[in-house]
Amino acid sequence: MTKTRKTLLIAFLLLSFILVGVGSYAKAEHWNHTDCCSFVLAGLIFGIGALVIAMWRPKLK
Repeated sequence: MTKTRKTLLIAFLLLSFILVGVGSYAKAEHWNHTDCCSFVLAGLIFGIGALVIAMWRPKLK
């Protein structure tokens, strides 16, 4: 795995954990329901993006 892919993977995973954590905190502090769901959904999207980056294989010539 190239250095760029590793950096992008780590960045997506960190952003995913941060967004899901903020969404969980928002739910515990009784913020607006749409705020909680939007943070968690954005975190899950970045988590799926990290999985796609990790599993993607370039075509060999």
